[in-house]
Amino acid sequence: MSQLPLPSFPKVATAVAATLTLAAVTAFGTAPLREVDLPPVQTIVESVAIAPAVRSAEDAPGLLQPYVRSERIQRGETLASLLDRLGATDSEFQKFVASDARARKLMQLQAGRTVTAEIDEAGRVQSLQYRYASIDTESAYAAQPTGRVTIHRDAGRFEARDEPIVLERQVAMGIAEIRTSLFAAIDAAGIPDAVASQIADILDGEVDFTRDLRRGDTLRVVYEVVREADSLDPPSIGRILALEFSVNRSRHEAVWFDRDGSGQGEYFSFDGRSLRKAFLQHPVEFSRISSGFSHARMHPILKYTREHKGVDFAAPIGTKVRSSGDGIVEFIGQQRGYGNVIEIRHRNGVSTLYAHLNGFASGLSHGARVAQGEVIGFVGTTGWSTGPHLHYEFKVNGDQVDPLSVAMPESAPLDAGERDRFVAQTSGLRTRLAQLDGVVRLARFE
Repeated sequence: MSQLPLPSFPKVATAVAATLTLAAVTAFGTAPLREVDLPPVQTIVESVAIAPAVRSAEDAPGLLQPYVRSERIQRGETLASLLDRLGATDSEFQKFVASDARARKLMQLQAGRTVTAEIDEAGRVQSLQYRYASIDTESAYAAQPTGRVTIHRDAGRFEARDEPIVLERQVAMGIAEIRTSLFAAIDAAGIPDAVASQIADILDGEVDFTRDLRRGDTLRVVYEVVREADSLDPPSIGRILALEFSVNRSRHEAVWFDRDGSGQGEYFSFDGRSLRKAFLQHPVEFSRISSGFSHARMHPILKYTREHKGVDFAAPIGTKVRSSGDGIVEFIGQQRGYGNVIEIRHRNGVSTLYAHLNGFASGLSHGARVAQGEVIGFVGTTGWSTGPHLHYEFKVNGDQVDPLSVAMPESAPLDAGERDRFVAQTSGLRTRLAQLDGVVRLARFE
């Protein structure tokens, strides 16, 4: 039988185009093209080499590699349960920890801290790191003391040593709008409480946080966070770098500046005015004045009118009490109605007294030097007291004066050289605050 010749490609293309054209115009009169003969089916066989199967871990344990794992310590954790969660079964390691003085720090596990370990294929601990010391606010700005124990295994023998904590610093920013209180506002904005405490210190004497705040007041703040490198631990809060607080139509601003390069800087307004006063007006953070300075007050215990030559700050037992200025401890101990009391001697005939304390700061003794803001004791209700509070006195040449009304001298102004460095170092922080202002405008627009 003779075979009809196949149509040429141009003819097929013309037929397809014509068919698509008709289909676009109407649904009628369309017909399929004649099928084109296909080439015959061919079967091709090709040999392929198959790689040998990989043996399982049980067949070849040597194929497993050591791994590094980190775990956060749980409440009530023991060394045995921690090693189990790390995937380690190592009785030799546990015996070493129990026998070595440095390694025994691992027995006092703090919930929330991170332990990082290298475990080999047999479940043995090759190395382990644990930070046993706390990270305080100043850790990132001074030489960090040893506070981490590291245990290494070498040729079957263990060695434990103390090492410095490696810290990382990062900058964080936040913005909060006052609805009820400063703490409530920063909590709603996701800003740590420690930031609010620092704000109260920085603006001490300029803002009354119990009376001045109004609904709608806005806080913008730039601060540092400090954390241990390669750790799962939550960060600690470093110092505030800059803030702007609009309070009752008044703007308060502060920026950190180290004027002499010593690391002991202070806060200034952006125009270069120092915010540091010789004395803090509030030696207790976020407390309430329960009784002010008075020449005639009914004594709550003695029940007759007498002078009250100090200010009482009501606060929960255990609240930190800070030295209101630099000075030397003149007295620390008990005095009749004062209960546990500390008196500090300052310059120029000034002294301060802190009474009814629950206890004293560790290591504090007569003759010790204290810095402004340093914790010296804790609020209590010792002596003649009807409830937990701090009785605070401010004396000038031995005479008590009202600490809330006395004029406090300010720090020396910046000289020309310091002012140039101040502008150079703080301009970027001012820009960051301005960027936060743009965020507020955008949020309100949306």
